[in-house]
Amino acid sequence: MSNLGNGSGGRVCMLGIDPGSYATGYAFLTATGNRAGLLDYGVLRAKKDDELIFRIGHIIGELEILIEKFKPQALCMEETFFAKNARTALILGHIRGAIMSLAYKCDLVFSEKSPRKVKQSVTGNGAASKEQVANMMGRLLGVNVGKETALDSTDALAVAWAGLFG
Repeated sequence: MSNLGNGSGGRVCMLGIDPGSYATGYAFLTATGNRAGLLDYGVLRAKKDDELIFRIGHIIGELEILIEKFKPQALCMEETFFAKNARTALILGHIRGAIMSLAYKCDLVFSEKSPRKVKQSVTGNGAASKEQVANMMGRLLGVNVGKETALDSTDALAVAWAGLFG
């Protein structure tokens, strides 16, 4: 967070992204000093039947609207650590590139965190399960993250948290 100039106690807004070509988790957290606040989080879903270009266009378009609304200074995205096959990795690379371009276009400080670093930052355990991460984010932010909450969105919360404090 030192790149964002929050050392003086100013408010910083971070957009956390868990990228996917069908479902992309997003979260907007603020930090003032060591205190975090939740603005919004959720999942942007593209139609599975749409061609890749339309799925990417939909997700980026929705992110642009959210960025305009919450005006973050920074975007932190989870790094890819594995893909089921080369085609999946290539498709994920397209959405990640589009998100990076959006960060550049919107003049956001950009960073990436490995899944292990995100989990370590939130739970203290780099091998924590998605459910453990979700539960800890609920405790840290004082929100109810029940079974109906999509793990893509709680992963994005954790990425934003790691971007601010990790």
